[in-house]
Amino acid sequence: MFKGFSRPKKKAVLEDNELTTGIVQHPMTGLWQTWISFTGHDIGCITAHNQREDAGRVAKQIADAWSEGKYKTQEEVTAFIKSLPTNAVIDPLPQDIVMQLSQQALTARK
Repeated sequence: MFKGFSRPKKKAVLEDNELTTGIVQHPMTGLWQTWISFTGHDIGCITAHNQREDAGRVAKQIADAWSEGKYKTQEEVTAFIKSLPTNAVIDPLPQDIVMQLSQQALTARK
């Protein structure tokens, strides 16, 4: 039977309702980007900043809000993410950096 070309989905390394976040400097733009992951595999940048400290504050704001359980629904999480301050357009990260961040998320979970 033909199964197509998709790869099997990776198992989440994070528990339900768990999130990991951090900052990374984009290699081309030099901007500091805040990233989140809900599975450990899905690294998504959500803000971009000129200053590392600004990105760090946003990452802390995300972590604090999540640990306090402020946002329960997908709509609430989406609205919260859209409300975060950002200074620039978020550029996609190179795949090798995304893989490093994913590995960091996995390591932090252990």
